[in-house]
Amino acid sequence: MMNVKTLYRLSGYLSIAIGITASLCIYRIQYVYYGVALAILGFVFAGINIFLNEKHYYDQEKFPKGYIGMFLSSLPVVFLLLIIFKFKK
Repeated sequence: MMNVKTLYRLSGYLSIAIGITASLCIYRIQYVYYGVALAILGFVFAGINIFLNEKHYYDQEKFPKGYIGMFLSSLPVVFLLLIIFKFKK
């Protein structure tokens, strides 16, 4: 079984890395679907990180990495919504 602190750190760094990768997928329109799929995975790891921060490590870290990962993971979703609403007629 994985230690809680290890899972907390790993989920924080994975949410940022997946969020950066998902955000980089919006530079070409054919990669947006991969970016959205990665964003879902990034949301999962960010949610785990934020949950573990609230449950175990609230006093140690003021701003968990999961918030940054969630922001980065939301960029492809917002981009896709903008594209859909812009070209909807």
